[in-house]
Amino acid sequence: MQLQDTNLFKPIVIGNDVRLSHRVVHLPTSRSRSTNDGENFPTDLMVDYYDSRSKVKASLTIFESTLVSPRSGLMPYKSGAWSFEQCKALKLITDKVHANGSFISCQIFAPGRTSNVHLLKKKGLPFAAPSPIYHSPDQAKAARNLNYPLQELTVKQIHQIQQDFVTAASNCLTVAGFDFVELHGTSGFLIEQFLSPVSNMRNDEYGGSVENRCRFLIEIIEMFIKHPSIGCTRFGVRLSAWSTHFGMIYPHDEYPIDETFPPLLYCQHVLSYLEELKQSGNEIAYVSIQEPRVSGSLDQNPLGRSNSSLLSKWSGVIIRAGGYATNYKGDPSCIASNNSNLSIVDGKIQHYSSLIQDVNSDDRTVIGFSRPFTSNPDLIERLRTNKKLDLYHREYFYTHELEGYLTFGEYVDDELYSNTLKLSQRELHRQGKSLAINGACNSELSV
Repeated sequence: MQLQDTNLFKPIVIGNDVRLSHRVVHLPTSRSRSTNDGENFPTDLMVDYYDSRSKVKASLTIFESTLVSPRSGLMPYKSGAWSFEQCKALKLITDKVHANGSFISCQIFAPGRTSNVHLLKKKGLPFAAPSPIYHSPDQAKAARNLNYPLQELTVKQIHQIQQDFVTAASNCLTVAGFDFVELHGTSGFLIEQFLSPVSNMRNDEYGGSVENRCRFLIEIIEMFIKHPSIGCTRFGVRLSAWSTHFGMIYPHDEYPIDETFPPLLYCQHVLSYLEELKQSGNEIAYVSIQEPRVSGSLDQNPLGRSNSSLLSKWSGVIIRAGGYATNYKGDPSCIASNNSNLSIVDGKIQHYSSLIQDVNSDDRTVIGFSRPFTSNPDLIERLRTNKKLDLYHREYFYTHELEGYLTFGEYVDDELYSNTLKLSQRELHRQGKSLAINGACNSELSV
């Protein structure tokens, strides 16, 4: 079966009235091309990137992780959504996507304990998390050397950050022009820090039981639904039971991977809550989940792991992601040996077998891609016509220059790589220019 004959290339409606022409979604792909000047602006490089990857009409792109506020944590090379100027700069990106006839969501997050402690101390901002548990020895060492220890969030601070999520979401929808926002509940950031017993050892209403640890996220969801500029149909939620980012590692002797595995329990609880909302007439736009064969940008062994218990909890639109792209140029045997999502029958690689099975299993599944979009701006068309993919270049994932970001061209043939853009060394090493309007920044918006 060719992909163009599957549900992957059938239309689907997300939210109230966003009709996609196919079910290939560009997942949020953090590439560190925003500014590092402390003002957290997108750059001109990002305008070109999102323009080139939204050319197929009625596609959906999810814009990379965007900070909700300084007091909830800061990271370098991330855009922010707490000021009018930041959101007007982001609108230069959404305008390009909309001019292509496509749609765009913004993934919003707070770093919490994963913040850059140097930035926080420089700006006099709190370094705080659900519990004062560092995500790594290096983080603890940096805080100790700066005499800037991690603090436990007070309940007042928790409520302030929840409001920051609401403000950022409203800003994204009303000023920046995004069609949706997505709550980032994985990758070791603040929402997952509340969800996980690895990072949350509180003994108040935001810690202890699964219900209490989910409270931070669920209260934000309730605030979104009630807000006049947001509402249930204009946001999604991203979850994963398999993230190992930023110290989210569960010792197997203490947390065996079975029906009691904590990430499965809190994901099930949140999805059951979202299904109750759906049944009561408050269905959110989508849920995005990660397959167990991938954590972030890294592959991992999925043996003994499954999302089946999660899929059964939610009946709305679901974005499934992780390792679905397999038909890369290069040595097939080498690729097959490193990709647990490939099957071989009679010596022949069965490309996209898992993708076809999953997208055809129902009429609500959308498939998300991240790494292959970085090296294939025309990924959607390559999937539709069964063209081989250019293999992504991991060494450029989190660099800050044009090289490895805007240097991939459209399909040439099944053997030659499509890196056809010939640029000078000066241009290749150019970092992006801030999209700040007239150099103004940080006029904070209110809800």
